[in-house]
Amino acid sequence: MTESPEGVRRRPVPVHYDWHVAPAQEGEGEEDDDGVVFEDEQPTKLQEYIGIFCDYVFWILLAYCAANLLLWIGEQFGLVQPHFEEWMPVRWWHNNPHGVQKELFQNATSGAVTVAQFEGLKKWITSGPGGWVSPKLTVMDYLSERGRYERRLEVKESVEEDEVLVRLPLSHVLSSDFCKQDLTDSTIRQVVDAQTKSSEAIDVSPWTWIALYMIAHAGKGAVAASPESWRFDSLLRSEYIDAALSYIPIFWDDENLHWLNGTDLLNIHVLDMHAAIETEYHKLTYLVPAIQDSIPVIEFKKWAMVVMSRGETVDLPDRENKTRNIPQLAIMPLIDLVDHHLPMPVKPLFTDDDLLKYQETGSRTNISYNADSAAVILKATVKLDPNSAVTVGYGVRSNADYLLYHGFTMPHEWSDLTICTQYGMIELPLPESMPTWKSQFLAHPYRFAVPACPNHKSTPHVIIGAARFLVATDQDVIGFEEKLIKDPSLLEATPAFRGDKFLHHSVREALVNVCDTKAQPPLCRSPLSWENERAAWALVKKQTLARVVAHITSTDEDDRILREDDSRNSLSVNQRHAVIVRREEKMTLQRWCSIVLKIAGFLDTPAGEAECGITRIPDSETLENHEPRVRPRYWQQLLDLGKPGEVTDFPTSCRAR
Repeated sequence: MTESPEGVRRRPVPVHYDWHVAPAQEGEGEEDDDGVVFEDEQPTKLQEYIGIFCDYVFWILLAYCAANLLLWIGEQFGLVQPHFEEWMPVRWWHNNPHGVQKELFQNATSGAVTVAQFEGLKKWITSGPGGWVSPKLTVMDYLSERGRYERRLEVKESVEEDEVLVRLPLSHVLSSDFCKQDLTDSTIRQVVDAQTKSSEAIDVSPWTWIALYMIAHAGKGAVAASPESWRFDSLLRSEYIDAALSYIPIFWDDENLHWLNGTDLLNIHVLDMHAAIETEYHKLTYLVPAIQDSIPVIEFKKWAMVVMSRGETVDLPDRENKTRNIPQLAIMPLIDLVDHHLPMPVKPLFTDDDLLKYQETGSRTNISYNADSAAVILKATVKLDPNSAVTVGYGVRSNADYLLYHGFTMPHEWSDLTICTQYGMIELPLPESMPTWKSQFLAHPYRFAVPACPNHKSTPHVIIGAARFLVATDQDVIGFEEKLIKDPSLLEATPAFRGDKFLHHSVREALVNVCDTKAQPPLCRSPLSWENERAAWALVKKQTLARVVAHITSTDEDDRILREDDSRNSLSVNQRHAVIVRREEKMTLQRWCSIVLKIAGFLDTPAGEAECGITRIPDSETLENHEPRVRPRYWQQLLDLGKPGEVTDFPTSCRAR
């Protein structure tokens, strides 16, 4: 052993086959050590184990970081798609909704409960500044379709046109701004404070603030000692809410939901509703974790649906600028008991103008804010006979919309008369293999609303624009760019030419000029080529036919079930509503399908190639809903197919079987 200058003891060991270890001779200096290699003393076992552990941790972390980097690169280039855990909504349904309907009706009529609650509600309204309720009004209990318990406003005496029925003070209108400013409830205060202090921008939906307010104050009306302390509509008791919500699909049991199998209402809209409500609930619990203990998710979901089913959008003063009114969602106690009513159209409705005119003439009352009295006014628009219901039109909507938000449907004849105002849903999947210039813009499959009857205010320009992008090839993009150099009028928007470099664009650079890449998904608003246009319509046709096949019953079978139910009352309320909704959805899809098949077939012909040329709508003509001013010439044929009587027979492939 020798001593190094640093004082570390070393011993010579062989470390290479060309080297040798020699003992040190007495009197030899440091200069003779060049051919000799020395080794430090061997580490202890503890040191070895620590070294192995540190090496293990280092390489594991390095591999983890490398794997995450590769996954990120793969996602950016569209090579890898992320997988998420399947989500299941939190559900609730009443075990005996029909029984609770009968019980509520018996309790309300035998004990005059509704009358007493109505009197308390009137006192609360009249206690506000300018509040007034017509003495001609009353609230009646009744059983509607198949024993369904309902409450509605009626007039005891004749009411003249333009006569005011209710004047609800602004201080009693439950708008989101009003509910958010409530200082009497600790939960609302905590949410407001947490939202203000949060480092993230967390937006809470307007209906969430109203739901929180209703949860906090719904029970106070029963114990209020004076009208001044009475804060909410005591007509909304928990048992009444449970009974009413049992007709809304997100609170149906599996047996009732089975009748909606294959429909967009079940597969898309019901799940979207669950997701929207639960997302808001998770926002609240993130801001104030204690909410999870005080407000169960099911209770929040119930009151959220109460708000969405009974709420009305009305122009109210802007809290930040009192000189203007803005549309706001609000619950208006007593006024929210006005039922929906629109008479059956005497002839089919085809255009938005027909729809608007029918809606204006069909409603019996009007709800609006009056700035002079600082109140929301319920006014009769026609003469009302004694003992008639006070109703208002909820608008011409699909039966799926009525059912999802309000728990009722119009008769199935309604679908036959309003089919041209309806929309279907078509999903376009992502291509199995995509170039990088395309995949970077596409995150997931996309769904599109398509009109049953295309018209000048509503055409399928969005889904066709997306389909052009999905099926576009490199040659389509570069070829259209070359045409665009010679004729910039091929696009409605002026392309961003960049000097000589424009002539040498790659596909990625050309795409910015050819298609709208800021939209999601990107839209090619003009036909890129005849081949591209044919491929786009072929994709839409394929997905439309696939959607038709997904329905498990035919419209003929639905008609048979409804006829049988008319004679035997064999269906429950929810089951009948489900059949009406799925029948209407298939009718809408069948009409759209027949149009797609005609246009796709036409584009496969030489005449179709010629009609792919561009035409421009004059600037003097007003377009709505972002309809394209620059469009292919065959677009007029598409509009003609949407006219009354143009599509009467549906191809066999468009009929659900």
